[in-house]
Amino acid sequence: MSGRRLIIGMVLGCGLLFGRARTVSAQGLIWNLPKDGTWVRYEGIYKQVEFRPNSAEGDLTIEWIRHLWIKSVGRETADYNGKPTPCRWIEIRVITGKPSEAGIDPGPIGGRIIKVLVPESRVIGATVDQDQIPVAYLPIVKGYSKVGDGEVQTIRSKALKVYPLISLVAQYKTLSKVGAAEPLTIPLKEVSAQQYRGTFKMESPLERSNNQATLWTSQDVPFGLARWKVKVTLEAKDSVAPRSAFKPIREMTVDMSAHEIGNDAQSDLVIPK
Repeated sequence: MSGRRLIIGMVLGCGLLFGRARTVSAQGLIWNLPKDGTWVRYEGIYKQVEFRPNSAEGDLTIEWIRHLWIKSVGRETADYNGKPTPCRWIEIRVITGKPSEAGIDPGPIGGRIIKVLVPESRVIGATVDQDQIPVAYLPIVKGYSKVGDGEVQTIRSKALKVYPLISLVAQYKTLSKVGAAEPLTIPLKEVSAQQYRGTFKMESPLERSNNQATLWTSQDVPFGLARWKVKVTLEAKDSVAPRSAFKPIREMTVDMSAHEIGNDAQSDLVIPK
């Protein structure tokens, strides 16, 4: 199976499993708002294993390079909850593909970008707010998305959703803090980072997933996330079979770290008039 077919299979598989669920994404990628114009680039390895128990060739493993950018690309006062509210345009772009002379060859659907306007007051850099209420999602006032060379589409959701097509970081109802902040060496530099761990499980009559994540947050990195490691295991069964019949069909892992930062962010997504 080619890398292109695997990517398409990954997207279709995630769409079948997660398209039916009512979920919103937590503030997994956005923990703070730096000065407007700031950007950070992450880089890492995205690996997918297709389990093939009946194949003489065994399981199929493919690895891609993944780059992900988070940018602050403008400020705007917009209506949020019936009041004029200071908001920030945040752009998240991801490219997944194979190395090439020009950098990364993302193929027909390996590149995605979203641009959302978020209320600045809702980015609080914590897993619970001042009333000890879990921060379940990051609301958006409006937003746009683009896949590959396709047309710009309006985002209808009122919450920032990056899982699974932008990032494997998902909504974790609880994030467990692991110890105290410690030095963490990443390609960007050595930073002081706090480790968190979270799990996110979903199940339908046909499919089941288990998302396990370790996140490192740091005030030394723009937007607050220094590194993340995620493993997602997908299982399937016949609709009439018992839950004990679930068998693993695919495993996806990613290990991403901050590599570069800058203060000259420019938007890559032109909003249609």
